Amino acid sequence: MITGDAKVGSTFSSLPFDHILFTGSIPVGRAVMRAASENLVPVTLELGGKSPAIVDRGSSLRLAAYRIAYGKLANGGQTCVAPDYALVPEEEIDSFVSTFKAEAEKLFPDIGKNQDYTWIINDHHFSRLSGLVEDAEAKGAQVVELGRRDDIPSQSRLFLPKLLLDITDDMKVMKDEIFGPILPIVPYRRIEDAVAFVNARPRPLALYYFGPDGPGRRLVLDRATSGGVVINDTVLHYAQDDLPFGGVGLSGMGAYHGPEGFKTMSYAKGVYRQPRLNVAEGVRPPYGKFSIFLLISYCADETIC
Repeated sequence: MITGDAKVGSTFSSLPFDHILFTGSIPVGRAVMRAASENLVPVTLELGGKSPAIVDRGSSLRLAAYRIAYGKLANGGQTCVAPDYALVPEEEIDSFVSTFKAEAEKLFPDIGKNQDYTWIINDHHFSRLSGLVEDAEAKGAQVVELGRRDDIPSQSRLFLPKLLLDITDDMKVMKDEIFGPILPIVPYRRIEDAVAFVNARPRPLALYYFGPDGPGRRLVLDRATSGGVVINDTVLHYAQDDLPFGGVGLSGMGAYHGPEGFKTMSYAKGVYRQPRLNVAEGVRPPYGKFSIFLLISYCADETIC
C-alpha cells in the first residue's frame, strides 16, 4: 500500500505495471491513461459521471423518492454510483419534491445534527458544492433545502441536502459529476424524451429506472446507454459480486467484480505443445507432392484460403 497526494499518484501510474485499475474522476483518469500509455500498460478505468434516475409514470413516487434519497445521501453523496440527477414527469414534479423531503427525513431525522449523515470530505469540495448551488441559483434555479441550518455545528462541513428545480444546461451543476448531496430535478413529457436527454450526454456509469415492467422499461433498457442499470433501486448493483461493474465512454472502460474481474486482472497466456505426430512438417520446405496435397486439402473451403 502506498499513500500520498496527486504527485505520488502520477509517479505510481507511470511505472511499468502489467495492468492498472483506476477509480476516480475523468480528468485524473485521462492523466492515468496518458501516463500508462508511455509503457503500453493496459488500464481499467472506473470514472463515475452523471448517473441519472428516471422516474416513469406508473411508478410508486414514495418508493422512488425513498430509494433515490438513499442513493443520493449515502456517504453525503460522495460515491461514484450516486444518482446525479432525477428525470421526473413534468406533472409529478411537485409531488416528487414533497415526497423526497418526507422520505429523506425518515432516513436522516433532524439531518443537521444526525450522526448517521456524514460531512463533506474537505474544505475544497465543500466550497465546490456551495459554488454549484450559487451558480444554479444565479441562473434561475429554485433551491429547496432539507433540514435546518440552525442545527449545523459551527465550523463544520455538513452540507444540507438540496433539490434544484428549473434547471438549465448552462448551469455548472449539469456539466460535471456532483459528488455531493445536491439533486437537480429535470422534468420530461415522454419517456422517449428522458432517454434522449440521457443519450445526448456523456455515458453515465449507472442508470436507475423506476417503473413497472412494460414499454417504458423496455425502451430505457434497449435505448439508453450506461455502464450498468438498476431497476427500482439505486447503487446496490455495486454490491452484487456476480455482476460485471464498469463504465462506458467517459464513465470508464473495462469491468471488474466476479468472473469479469478475474479476467480483467489476469493475463491469458496461450501455450502450444507440439505432439509427436506433427503434420505441419509436411508443409515446410523443401515442398513436394505431399505438401501440395495438404495445401489443396486445407484450401478446399474457399472461406479459409
